[in-house]
Amino acid sequence: MGKVFLWIGFVALAAYLVKSQYLSSKTFEPFIQGCMSGEGATEERCECLSRYVHKHFSDREVQAIMDQRIEGAFATKVQDVISTGSRACQ
Repeated sequence: MGKVFLWIGFVALAAYLVKSQYLSSKTFEPFIQGCMSGEGATEERCECLSRYVHKHFSDREVQAIMDQRIEGAFATKVQDVISTGSRACQ
């Protein structure tokens, strides 16, 4: 019986480590901080917008947006998502 609990603990620890290191967003908090530097921003609106943007873009795309490395069709998509998200989070 002790081995069963040991294995359950090991699997739970492994799942936690994978989730915390590989499945969590590395751009969520920096996006919120950048949003908060804007005029008239509130924490609730910035968190809402961050969730909305992260729902539509990958971490790599969000990093490109924050670095202002957007052009072409991607820039149009970013503008549409940001404006729709801004309206949804008011």
